[in-house]
Amino acid sequence: MEADATRAAFDVDAYAAAAYAQGKSLEDLQTELSGQLQRVRRSLYSLINERYEDFLGLSTSLTGIDTTIEDIRQPLAGIKQGIEHVHEELQSKLEYMDSRLAYRTQLREKKLLLRVFIDLSQLLDRVAMVLEEAEETGDAEEYVKCLERAAVDLSQIRYFAKKGEDHPFVVNAQQRVAKIEQSLLDALGRFLSRCLADYANASDESTRLIAQGLRAYSALEEVEQAEAIIRKEMVQPYAERVFGAQPGRGMGLEPDKFAEMLRDILQFVETVGVPLAKGVDAQLASGATYHLGTRVFWREIATCMMEHLPLVFVPGMPDRFFKNYQTACEFAREFGGLFAFTGHLDGAPESEVLAADSTYIEFSRKWQLSAYFSIQKKLIIRVLDGEKGTSRSPEAGGSPAPPSNTRAPAVDQVALAQAKQGAGLLTDQATRAVWAMNRCWAPDVYLEPLASKCWQLTMQILMWYQQTADAAVRQLIQRNAAASGSQALESPDIDSLLHHVHDTYAMRTAALDQTRRACSIVPLLGEDTREYQTGVAASLESAVEQALLSLDATVRGAADYVAATIVSSSTGNLAAQLRRTTSQFRHTNRPPPADASAYVAKLFAPLSAIEAQIDKANRGDSSGEFVQALKRMLRERVCADISREFARASTDALATISKTEASLLRLRKSRGPSARADARADDQPVPPGTDLRGKVPDSDNDKIRRQVWLDAAKVAHMVGDYDAQPDREFASFVVMIRPLGI
Repeated sequence: MEADATRAAFDVDAYAAAAYAQGKSLEDLQTELSGQLQRVRRSLYSLINERYEDFLGLSTSLTGIDTTIEDIRQPLAGIKQGIEHVHEELQSKLEYMDSRLAYRTQLREKKLLLRVFIDLSQLLDRVAMVLEEAEETGDAEEYVKCLERAAVDLSQIRYFAKKGEDHPFVVNAQQRVAKIEQSLLDALGRFLSRCLADYANASDESTRLIAQGLRAYSALEEVEQAEAIIRKEMVQPYAERVFGAQPGRGMGLEPDKFAEMLRDILQFVETVGVPLAKGVDAQLASGATYHLGTRVFWREIATCMMEHLPLVFVPGMPDRFFKNYQTACEFAREFGGLFAFTGHLDGAPESEVLAADSTYIEFSRKWQLSAYFSIQKKLIIRVLDGEKGTSRSPEAGGSPAPPSNTRAPAVDQVALAQAKQGAGLLTDQATRAVWAMNRCWAPDVYLEPLASKCWQLTMQILMWYQQTADAAVRQLIQRNAAASGSQALESPDIDSLLHHVHDTYAMRTAALDQTRRACSIVPLLGEDTREYQTGVAASLESAVEQALLSLDATVRGAADYVAATIVSSSTGNLAAQLRRTTSQFRHTNRPPPADASAYVAKLFAPLSAIEAQIDKANRGDSSGEFVQALKRMLRERVCADISREFARASTDALATISKTEASLLRLRKSRGPSARADARADDQPVPPGTDLRGKVPDSDNDKIRRQVWLDAAKVAHMVGDYDAQPDREFASFVVMIRPLGI
């Protein structure tokens, strides 16, 4: 490290990094450097002592250096002054050369400008002469050629005039230029109008003459003026004749009539517009661009339709509005397809030009789709609120009269009945919700631009159903709470609860099915891959599931109430049944029991009855996913609760038998050790030491205990038949009474 520090190219950073890499701290590095500094100082002192005479001679060696420097400075100052003088002379000469070059540039520009003025004057004379020559010729083809040459020359005149636009010569010539330009445009306009008037059978000659005229307009950069002439002379008369003859400005326009009008327009475009556009495209030179389909035919037709039929865009009659809008969209698609041929020189497809056209955008926005959706939404809301409208028999074929307070048609009850039957629904709330949801996406209601609004309304309908169904279930439970036992189980409210539970599942299925159908008709922008469409559908299905998620709690609440009602009906007189069992063997000298009591087989009869109602609500199909899930939910709850109540009641009954037995013993015997032992067993359901297994009960109490064991075994067997689990208390009870078994 010391050798590194004495090198001329000593790097402090590298030195410190190397020390750090060796594990040295900053304190160690400081100590090392301090020691090295002392060693360097000692080396310096030693060197001075060794060469002391040389050290003292340093000052004497520099004597006279100032005089030498002064002798050199004076010649250098003279050289500097000479260089500055030469620099000033060169700078002056450079400035003179720059001024001469600038003057020469001005002369060149003036010469060029003079050449421009000469060319401009010659072009003006030539254009005037060409126009005079054109007026003198009687041949249409020669006439348009002259006009085309004049247009090319006038284009050059504009170029030259722009280069010298501030010069007095150009300013004075502007009036002449404007006069010639106007004369040329007038001549072109007259020629184009004559050609369009003579354009009947779309002959090649007439198409060629029109194309030459359009080339001249293109050279003048007056494409829009040429398109305006074609619109006025060729398209406007026909469009006025088709749309202008319709009375009422389109109010209540019959869809068939509207479709007929648009078919006439399409036929006109196909027979006149398409051949003209194809012929013009074939004749145009490079750089000349005309989109006759969009900028001529579409603009004039759409403008004429919006002017003469403004009320057709208003959804006063939703059904007619829907059909007219669909017809208009189909018309636009077919119109674009007529001009789908290639050949546009700017490379832009006609479909893109049409979609970006301001008139097309205005035409699309003209349709009051939001108002139409509001009308349909009001109708749907009326149905959700319970306003079903009037009924109409499909056989009679009659139409219901719409309510006086709305322009929307009344809802057909037959349609509601069909929605109810189609989805297998049992409640009015679910029927209205499914009808409303299907109505959003019905083929005679849904329009493609309204997809987002339909999705939003669908989610609102699902939320409405979720809240309505939950409120209905709560109301039924509250209304039936006063009843108990079999009375509560036989109440019509139980059927209604089961219907609501059934419809929550049916509603979820219907909503998911409708979501999948909607995904198949809604266009997906940006991507068209199957994976993308599948992902969108999955996201929407997840949103539907989320909207109906709280219905799971509603179903659980209804199922819990039904299960509690079943248990109440099944176990309400369980204590009385056990007392009856006791009385059957008390002082009756009956033989020991061999089978379970008759009432045990009836404990689960209410559950079987409810399951039969569930099957009936599901149209007799007991294998469905929903039916199995609901039955499983009820069985688990009912079996657990009944087994628990049976265990508790039986435990109390056995304990009572033990107490009675102990009391009788105390009456017969005096208090003694055995009596004290029996007293300790007073409250035991199964007295210590009792074991009836392998024996025939001989006492009344043992016969009763054996009957309780048989009943418990029967309950366990029935719970197993329902593929459910008994309550823990029951399982413990069965273990406790095992000594009472066979």
